Amino acid sequence: MSTVDLRRALPWLLGAVGAALLVALGALFFLGGVPWWLVDFTVYRLGADTVRHGGDLYGAITSDMLTFSYPPFAALLFVPATFASVHVAGFVWIAVESLCLVATVWLMLEAVGLRDTTRRALLTVPLALLALLLAPVDFEFSFGQVNMALMALVLLDLLKGDGKRWQGALTGIAAGVKLVPLIYLVHLAFTGRIRAALTGFVTFLGTVAIGFALVPSGSTAYWFGSVLSLNRPGIPQSPLNQALRGMFARLFGTDAAVSPVWLAVAVGVGVLGLAAAITLHRKGFPVRGVIVVSLTALLVSPVSWIPHWVWAVPLLILLGALAWRNRSAWWLALAVVTGLVFGLRLVFWLLPVDAFYVVSSPANLQMSGWHQLVSASYAIVSLAVVAILAAPVLRTREPAG
Repeated sequence: MSTVDLRRALPWLLGAVGAALLVALGALFFLGGVPWWLVDFTVYRLGADTVRHGGDLYGAITSDMLTFSYPPFAALLFVPATFASVHVAGFVWIAVESLCLVATVWLMLEAVGLRDTTRRALLTVPLALLALLLAPVDFEFSFGQVNMALMALVLLDLLKGDGKRWQGALTGIAAGVKLVPLIYLVHLAFTGRIRAALTGFVTFLGTVAIGFALVPSGSTAYWFGSVLSLNRPGIPQSPLNQALRGMFARLFGTDAAVSPVWLAVAVGVGVLGLAAAITLHRKGFPVRGVIVVSLTALLVSPVSWIPHWVWAVPLLILLGALAWRNRSAWWLALAVVTGLVFGLRLVFWLLPVDAFYVVSSPANLQMSGWHQLVSASYAIVSLAVVAILAAPVLRTREPAG
């Protein structure tokens, strides 16, 4: 990069860092007092501390009785966090996540057609701060999760990587931290970006190899033991699990993890969602394709906790852009309804408190029809949005060009 390029890039870099710090301070101010502050970050930090000093990676337990359940590569990435106190390291991580939120808004604004960099810069910070009002973003920051960072990696890869030799690598790294992003490699392959898909898969295998090289016992336990289990991430019946599996578990009053109904529906939704996303891309709607495959991944994943739904941010930007571009009350109404579902804490306001806890009897999960609807709100809205985004395009025969 030339000196001229560096001079042009430096103000934008400083602006991005400043915006991220502003969002991080906003998150600290509004969310820092919650009792679950950084509870998941301590899990990542525990995993990192265990691989650094030795021990059973998947046997260690935090003070909140939580265990590490991610690939060893994820623990290795958080080793630097063990050299500072949990509060200092936690704020640094919130700042990193804030930078990823700012990057997500910036990338999406460009992807939906806002090319003017000045206007984009003026919109990015307010939208990033407004995003803190969404329950998934709120939980993402307050719990100290990693989903915002993974989303930014995937978006950068899929929206800016076409034609680049590195495309697929960022998604491969994201999959090395959590396995769900592997679905994007399938999307890349079936949209004709074979090289990118291979690059991503090789990168993912590289993260696995690093894990075996540096944490051999933990890697063996994860990939060949009981750690890679549908039940390890948590209680599937909890209303905090907004995946299809959680919806059926609550509907049946028990865990439907191996239920033929859940498996059949999940496979069907996965195939149809991927097919729709691939067709959208081929017909000239790549941004819709990315959103559709992302919502599909959240729906069919065995567990999609509320922080996993940070994809509500790019979804709402897309819906808002469609409403603005088409001057459409219909798209605006859809954006408002979607924003309310992800913004209001319906699950916490409208469900009985004991629905969140496991007891010896599933009676507390035998909810009324209204409670069932509320507890499946993310899944229901996502299914509807996928259909609405895809159906009009799939009905046309010719690509958009």
